[in-house]
Amino acid sequence: MKRAIIVLIGMISSFIAIGQDQKMMNEITCTPPKFTGINGAIPILLEEKYQTIEDYLAKNVVYPEAAIMRNNQGTEVVSFIVTTRGELTDFKVINSVCPEIDQSVISALEKTNGMWKPGLNDDKTAAMEKEVSVVFRQADLSFNDFLHMTRNSFTNGNEKLFVKQNPKKALRHFNRAVVLMPNDRSLLVMRGLARYEIGDKEGAYRDWTRIKTLGGISGSDNMSSPFGMNDNDLRGLKGYAELVRTMTW
Repeated sequence: MKRAIIVLIGMISSFIAIGQDQKMMNEITCTPPKFTGINGAIPILLEEKYQTIEDYLAKNVVYPEAAIMRNNQGTEVVSFIVTTRGELTDFKVINSVCPEIDQSVISALEKTNGMWKPGLNDDKTAAMEKEVSVVFRQADLSFNDFLHMTRNSFTNGNEKLFVKQNPKKALRHFNRAVVLMPNDRSLLVMRGLARYEIGDKEGAYRDWTRIKTLGGISGSDNMSSPFGMNDNDLRGLKGYAELVRTMTW
């Protein structure tokens, strides 16, 4: 069966040391952790070295057979803490394609313990958060196919939410879209609004807080995102005011 795994080049880093007082961030220089591919920073003979975490994941993450058989596809996002010893802890699945893929990515990351140069907080080693995204898709599907599938789910979700006024069905479509492209902020806006409409305020706040982690929303987002929305379309929804308040915290 044809299959493919694509490791996204982009990697989101948190430059804030764990426990750091954010009021002092303007006065402190932070350097994020760096993957070395060398266990304990000592070269190991006869073993292949990896210059980047993306290279490592591309060669070591397995597309589980169960996920292939079920046609589970999407973008897995996992965050973790790189400790001052260069070890990984506190794995969190930010976006799950399926449980088998969750475990596959985390298992590959766990094997990199000791292969990280710790981050620096004002020239002192500090525990810091990192995040990786891995795309799982069948080999006969291109990125444009991925984008088309996401657009369809997004469009269907909007129809169910605005035309049919059925936020529960809208949420199912938005969930499918977010599994494919979890870092699109317009998708997270809409899923959060659908969640708020059905009373899942906690889920809505998670989506909107995630948007802030990704950099927030700017005035150009409607042009830069393939799923841009005009906020005039959103003002009639119950969660709109909370969305605005969350984005301005």
